[in-house]
Amino acid sequence: MSATSSSLACLRVALLHALGVTLAPGCTRPPLDDAGTATGTGTTTTTSTTSTSTAPGGTTVAPDPTTGSATTGTTLVTTTTTAADSSTGIVTTTAVEPATTTTATSTGTSTSTSTGDVSSTTGPACVSLMDLGDPLMPADVMEIPGCEDYNASDCHDYMRICVPLPDGLDSCDACAPDCLGTIPELCPEFSFQLACGPFTVDGECCHVIEYSWNCTDGRPFLVEGTARTAPATRRRDWLADAPGPAGEFIAALDPAARAELAALWTADALAEHASVASFARFTLQLLALGATPSLVQDACAAQLDEVVHARLTFALATAYGGAPVGPGPLALDGALTGPCDLTAVVVAVVREGCVGETLAAAELDLAARTCDDPALAATLRRIAADEQRHAALAWRTVQWALARGGPALRRAVADALVVRIVAPPPDRLDPAVLRRHGRLPAAERVALAAQCMRSVVIPCARALLDDLAVARPTAELLT
Repeated sequence: MSATSSSLACLRVALLHALGVTLAPGCTRPPLDDAGTATGTGTTTTTSTTSTSTAPGGTTVAPDPTTGSATTGTTLVTTTTTAADSSTGIVTTTAVEPATTTTATSTGTSTSTSTGDVSSTTGPACVSLMDLGDPLMPADVMEIPGCEDYNASDCHDYMRICVPLPDGLDSCDACAPDCLGTIPELCPEFSFQLACGPFTVDGECCHVIEYSWNCTDGRPFLVEGTARTAPATRRRDWLADAPGPAGEFIAALDPAARAELAALWTADALAEHASVASFARFTLQLLALGATPSLVQDACAAQLDEVVHARLTFALATAYGGAPVGPGPLALDGALTGPCDLTAVVVAVVREGCVGETLAAAELDLAARTCDDPALAATLRRIAADEQRHAALAWRTVQWALARGGPALRRAVADALVVRIVAPPPDRLDPAVLRRHGRLPAAERVALAAQCMRSVVIPCARALLDDLAVARPTAELLT
């Protein structure tokens, strides 16, 4: 088993442990480090690794064993992993595409996968998503008459789909929202929700649909669909008093490389700083929903963790940049005006915690393993352990919510796991330099994210939803 596969197996075991699921083999490390707190809800179920048949329309491309990158011949255009499970109703699609690519393709290939292994077989074709309608940017959505009040998010994809007005009807309003009823027949694995409409264009009935999720890096502070951070400013009080990379280790870099790494660590530090606000809002949401004291306490602890993470990464940015850097004021206008119902909160937790923080924990752990400086590696391991606990908190929150919600919430959780992993911008530095200094190259981040979705996120989601099928009748009787 490779180091990456072993690390992901341990992460999977830790998260399943947090859900009260019997530990699976394949990891010799403890489920959580000594600072971990999540131990699940007391429900014990047994899971085993099983093969899953993929719904039509997805293509799974295994990482190249020599490079770690997912490839399809000579050019990577779009890679999609789709997992379907008939017992849980979960259909999870992970699409990977370069940042410069704006189209999605469907190759008409279905796959059969088991954890840690991918193989492909030919299956029935599905219409390409781009054949269904016209892709839209979030700003485009809000310019459409009738969609002005819709809160379009940079973290979603949008498409305008138009169909002929059904015979016998006088207006599009008469068929709403069933005008688009043929889409599930064309693409059974295509999960979407209506954003706005209907409106008429050239005599056809049109809707804007919202699909997929592409904000997967940690827990962002989203306000009206946009990740918000504070500006960087020159200050010293946010610098952690902790051992940093050796001076000679940084001095060996040329000035351009030091400046690029300083910019990368500054961006990470500002994101960690914004995560403090994200967890503060999450704590308020838990209180509003009547959550358990354990969940509220762990959310408060996670907020304090993010303060430490921000200070550690601001210190790294300062070490590489040669000048102190910290956060300016963080704007909070509009931060508490979004929906706070159970479904909205749980969907955000799935995307930002169950997916985003699970991926962040995996990435930080691998970055620590490839880093050449012991102090830097120790910092990355410390943050990775915290992110693992935050991911466990997210999974436990969803588990608690599912015991209270009904089938609609279960479906919303499955839909929220439809994630598009967008490749980060091209690297400005040599991959070897990035690895030595605790950063994963873009291609390796994409490959790791796809592997983590297959071997950690989807198995945990399936275990959670399988467990729900047994637990819900009891929960209903106790209510």
